[in-house]
Amino acid sequence: MGAAHGTATRRTAARTGRAVRLAPVLLILPALALDPAPATAASYDAGATPTTTVTAVGHVDRSYAWSLEKAVDATTRSVDASGRARFHYTVTARAGAMTESGWTLSGEATVTSSGTSATTSDVSVATDLGGAPTCTVTGGDDVLVGAGETVTLPWTCSFGSVPASSGTVTATAAWDPAGDGVAATSEGSAPASFVARETDATVAVVDDQGVSGQRVVLEPALGWAPGLERSWAYDLALAGGAPGACASHTTTTSIDLASGAASASTTVRACTPEVLPAQAFGSPVGSVRARCRGRVRARMANRSGEVAVYVLRIGATVHRVAVGPLASRSFVTRARANQKVTLEVDGRRLDRIRVPQRCAASVSLDDLGL
Repeated sequence: MGAAHGTATRRTAARTGRAVRLAPVLLILPALALDPAPATAASYDAGATPTTTVTAVGHVDRSYAWSLEKAVDATTRSVDASGRARFHYTVTARAGAMTESGWTLSGEATVTSSGTSATTSDVSVATDLGGAPTCTVTGGDDVLVGAGETVTLPWTCSFGSVPASSGTVTATAAWDPAGDGVAATSEGSAPASFVARETDATVAVVDDQGVSGQRVVLEPALGWAPGLERSWAYDLALAGGAPGACASHTTTTSIDLASGAASASTTVRACTPEVLPAQAFGSPVGSVRARCRGRVRARMANRSGEVAVYVLRIGATVHRVAVGPLASRSFVTRARANQKVTLEVDGRRLDRIRVPQRCAASVSLDDLGL
């Protein structure tokens, strides 16, 4: 405190009738030092305990495999009068394996102080799902929560192996109460499971049917199921090449997948026969020869543009021999002596002979006495 000062007032002496002036009087009091209250550590409301709650959302990446197979009834065909060859295709899609990866959990941990004092806590999260989890709370160390306030912190968990499909997540807030050597904790739990983020669970099956870039939809929405197998069939009439040449046609069926396309292709040839002028063709011809030992040989030359069926008659025995366009062939058989032999084609006789008598036995020099 500072010094205090006082002043005297005028008084009139009753006895003398004279005025008397009193000298000023200075009063000095001892100074009092006002020291501030000593600082103390953060205090806690002994009757209040922070409460902890947690939320949890899990995800897993689930992908589905597919395969395709494509078949055709022939790889090469000749065109018909329209200049096209018809092919029959069969496409089969099969569901492959389902795989899971990338398990994650995330959510929020909330700490609320219900007392009249602030608290400082360490907040952590754990789970009983297994799978070697690693959980992290962002800003979870030394979390200051004011009196009557709430702090919410995000958290995540990753997994080193396959976890269980469902379980529990627990958030824990730990602090040191005032005057107590034992740490106190508050826990909150929530159920945890995984929601699948699916890839290629439903796919479309498309075919270009021989036209690059074309998308003919065979199945707009094919859903994956264990062991699924689905087939489609269609026909294509494909143009042939130039006369005497073949044209190749490749068709591709595909399934659009997130990782690319599963596809299957086939290649066929549509062939156009060589066209010859009318004067290049003739009629089937042939001849027959027989030896005395009973051997019969028919020589056939088909000069026409179509397959010719020759008929070789030996007595009551009939042989039929097919010879392709502009092709030749020999046919050998045996017959008895004096049998009649006839060669025909399309009802037209080409040659007729009779098997000669058996050849005479050979005579040696000894038989002649030479």
